[in-house]
Amino acid sequence: MKLESIIAGSGGIIPRAGAGHRPARVWGGAPSDYGIVFLLALALTLALNTPLPALAQGWSTTEQNGVRWLVTPQGQKFFSLGVNNVGGGVDDDKAKAGQAYYWGLFYPSLEAWGQDTQKRLEEWGFNTCGGWSEPSGVLSLPIIPEIDLGRNSKLHWYDIFDPSMQDTADEIARVIVAKYKNNPRVIGYFTDNEVGWWNSPLFLWHLEKGWAFSSKRVLWQLLYDHYQGKWDRLMQDFVPAQGFDSFEKLKEDGAALKLRPGGQGIKVIGEFTRLIARRYYELVFTAMRKADPKALVVGDRLPLYYNQDAVLAQKGLVDVLSTNYNVDCEDGWVAPYYFEGLRDLSPAPVLISEYFFAAAENRSGNVNNGHLMHVATQEERVRGAVAAMRNFASFPNVAAVHWFQYADEPSGGRSDGEDFNMGLVDIHNKPYARLTAAFAATNPGIAAIHAASRWTPKPVEDFTPDMSRSASRWTPLANKSLAPVILRTAAPKSLTDGSLLDWPDKAGTRLLGFVTPKPYVPFGDFHLAWGPEGLYFMNIAGNYVDLSLLDYQGEFPLSETYQIHITLDAGAGPRSFAIFLVPRPHRIWPGRFELVPQLWRCEGGKPVERIEEKGLLQALDKPLPHIQVEGLIPAKFLGVEALKPGQNVKLAIEATTFYRELTMAWDDAGRAKTLILGRATDNAGVAQ
Repeated sequence: MKLESIIAGSGGIIPRAGAGHRPARVWGGAPSDYGIVFLLALALTLALNTPLPALAQGWSTTEQNGVRWLVTPQGQKFFSLGVNNVGGGVDDDKAKAGQAYYWGLFYPSLEAWGQDTQKRLEEWGFNTCGGWSEPSGVLSLPIIPEIDLGRNSKLHWYDIFDPSMQDTADEIARVIVAKYKNNPRVIGYFTDNEVGWWNSPLFLWHLEKGWAFSSKRVLWQLLYDHYQGKWDRLMQDFVPAQGFDSFEKLKEDGAALKLRPGGQGIKVIGEFTRLIARRYYELVFTAMRKADPKALVVGDRLPLYYNQDAVLAQKGLVDVLSTNYNVDCEDGWVAPYYFEGLRDLSPAPVLISEYFFAAAENRSGNVNNGHLMHVATQEERVRGAVAAMRNFASFPNVAAVHWFQYADEPSGGRSDGEDFNMGLVDIHNKPYARLTAAFAATNPGIAAIHAASRWTPKPVEDFTPDMSRSASRWTPLANKSLAPVILRTAAPKSLTDGSLLDWPDKAGTRLLGFVTPKPYVPFGDFHLAWGPEGLYFMNIAGNYVDLSLLDYQGEFPLSETYQIHITLDAGAGPRSFAIFLVPRPHRIWPGRFELVPQLWRCEGGKPVERIEEKGLLQALDKPLPHIQVEGLIPAKFLGVEALKPGQNVKLAIEATTFYRELTMAWDDAGRAKTLILGRATDNAGVAQ
């Protein structure tokens, strides 16, 4: 069969991206039969022993004063401001009915469409065509094609450790890239879209395969080695399916394991994620260097969150790390932990491969049917979109920001049902004037904002590391820096509004200094503000979890939830509390879960009494892996009548992801740290 036919007809778990940007799964794959000793050597030593091709020879990247940039073939620094789906659309039934954008309805030729579209984009301050854009010569802006190399080569959701995979990836890359090679417009290539690196589905899918499947044998050996061949040790972490009672039985078709509550099985699942991700990035990086050595390898467009093991696996195997992003709040706030984490996990500059804002007020009839960022009015859309663009540019490692997308999605939705007002123009080719005017005013200054960007300095560590929850954590050590000042809330914050808009100064309220066990990084941000009524907190975080992976009956165990532990001393002695985000089937959306926050009083690090008082907690209705929760610890719970300006309080915070996969603690040890309740209010600097 010709490679072109393989590409056209390939199935499997990675969706054809086309204009899409949501993951879907369809089972598929074909096993190969090679010896396990060879496979293990391949899996465990490739990273050390495989000579990697040289860096790209056309476009490149650089760092100046700690700030990352793309560099043109002529040697000029370049901040890529892109737009996805800069294409003419499709002449389908929806277009004929006036329900979808199509160039032929508005222009006499594709060339005329290209000239007008490029003129518009340049006037609006954009300089790049992002994923799924028109590749022909009717546009001359730089372009980054998305080529689905992993899906077309049947890599990580198939038998990625089959030794023939490199030859397959090399040849398919050669075929796909042929039409782009030596085109000076091409900055580089997105190798795939929203691969996701969903850790437990990857683990379970490969485990159930038969012994002839190469990647199954790699996973089996990883389990055998991790538990030193002792089945009783594996049983401490996993509950095997009926009939699978030994390592030998795990070699068979249909093998399955579930996590045992209280165990550490999620750790070995993470090991497999990093192993299989490393293999993927090695295959595609090598293939792309052979196919088009002058182009940058721009990664696989991580899907609105990142798996830390997968990002660690990318190191040295992408020129640019690409990630999609769903802005965290209607005001355009972008959570710093996300990009600080990428900075610490990977040396590569970051490209925001898509971000978006939609509004209920639109001319295409889009209903904005889901969790992606949307607001009520075009005015709100403009404010949020422009603020987000500035926020992205303020991270020193972000060298590109791409908007999704040129035209609104069709009325009634795309073929996958997604129906959002994401366009710079509507389906009738009319620009959203306020949005495009705002970009035209903002985009020319983005490179200067980026050039001036600097990382927020890390606070000096005050305490000796100690991750235990013993009483000794409340032994304060000598301060080496000034105590942080907590801003006063301008008004009591609503804990029922489903929004974070009443945190107007998110930069000023952010608590710095969280640490995690190396090589991992914090998975979220905490914000604090105070009022006489108590201490407010807010947590924005990312935590992918497969809730069906856990073996349990009845209520979801509190020990396995996403949880926050807060200990406070406002002068009446330390008081400890825990917030558990308990999942349950969503009341509205079938197949989704919602998180129900529970507040508990704790003793010795364990919950002893649930606090039923209403109005103290809210978890925003965001689908996992997105987590946003805010709450209030009332002064009366701390043994005082009210909090007062200038007062010192002692605080410790720990947050732990589902299945206890990773813990982040404030100031490493989680010990008490002194804070000062400030007089300035959290009003974005107006009164500071």
